[in-house]
Amino acid sequence: MRHVAFLLVPWLLLTCAQAARAQDGLASAQALYAAAQYEDALKAFDALKSGANPAPGAALTIERGRALCLLALDRKADAQQSIEVILDLDPFYQPGEDDAAPKIRAAFRDVRRRALPGLIQQVYSRAKEAYDRKDFGSAATGFTRVLSLLDDPDLTLEPGARADMRMVAKAFGDLAHAAAAPPPAPAAKPAPDSPGAGGVPPAGSSPPASPTRAVYDASSADVTPPEALRKDVRIPDTMRPTGMAREVVVEVVVAANGSVESAELRQSAETLYGALVARAAMDWRYKPATRAGVAVRYRMLVKVVIAPVGGNRDAAPSQRGT
Repeated sequence: MRHVAFLLVPWLLLTCAQAARAQDGLASAQALYAAAQYEDALKAFDALKSGANPAPGAALTIERGRALCLLALDRKADAQQSIEVILDLDPFYQPGEDDAAPKIRAAFRDVRRRALPGLIQQVYSRAKEAYDRKDFGSAATGFTRVLSLLDDPDLTLEPGARADMRMVAKAFGDLAHAAAAPPPAPAAKPAPDSPGAGGVPPAGSSPPASPTRAVYDASSADVTPPEALRKDVRIPDTMRPTGMAREVVVEVVVAANGSVESAELRQSAETLYGALVARAAMDWRYKPATRAGVAVRYRMLVKVVIAPVGGNRDAAPSQRGT
């Protein structure tokens, strides 16, 4: 352990020294810009950018300095490329009124309006990659960012395409949030000497009711299954399969009030369609299952057939018991 400590101390000192030099260099570059020495300031920002990999926050500050210098030097094409780099680091970035002139804010806004559709696709792709590798926390954050960008007033996107992407991002986001949520804590067991511990009911209480099945299914001969009242899945035309139809099987638990309590994917050829169906299933409504005239919870499998391009617009669900 002593050898490790001896190695760590010089490394920490070197890292701190590099960080201090980088901070000093950034301050010097910003001072040159403030003094209207734009060529020298740009060289200083370029040196900082080509140096050691800066942290994301520092990288954004450095690139912002480069963009301001390029705009001041009227190098519009280079400034546009620099602004695109900034937006790739932070798609939400916009100069504030207090730290940028109207001309600069307009230049940033023009580039951002052109770049936003592509930036949204990039954020979505990264979130989907995180979802596919089961990094659900990062995926949930990414899909939330997609939804926020879709509401951005600077976004120029055809309403239908915006609605389609919102639907998909919301579907994957809901699944990612559910998968990332921590499991519920187990119920605390009563202390050995507390009333009701060890199976002994407290004095004066009624005896426990006989155990009943909390959720029924097709194996329950004395239960009438639920009847669908609303069970649709809207698939945008731009996302429909070509050639053969696709099938998705989702397991739903219908609550005693007819709402869908849970929807879990059981079979899907493609995660896109599975996410859309699982999300849509949470909005389905049923006439609840009954047992002896009393509404009960019921578990069943629902198969959804997604027609290819040119077929019916709404997917066709059919159900069977588990």
